[in-house]
Amino acid sequence: MGRSYGTIKLEDITEDQIEQLYEFLQGKVPDGLTMKCPPKLSKQMAFKIIYYLQEELEVLPDNYERCLSCGCIYDADQEGSFNKGTHCDYHRKEL
Repeated sequence: MGRSYGTIKLEDITEDQIEQLYEFLQGKVPDGLTMKCPPKLSKQMAFKIIYYLQEELEVLPDNYERCLSCGCIYDADQEGSFNKGTHCDYHRKEL
């Protein structure tokens, strides 16, 4: 993402960027960023923050979910709905 001098549209935020935020919230600091005390949240708590940013503040797109089976971040618009099953269920159907 880097420096932003303008507006970032929700549709321009990628799954990789959501994954990077998710990992950052768990303590993985990106290269080039120095922090004395980075966050170290559980996977569940990290995604709760992402969910809040999606649903309440509407600063992240709400199509990204966390798979209940494997824990990965996925695009529900492309890989199955949170309400209709998990990311892993979607991929099992393709096999």
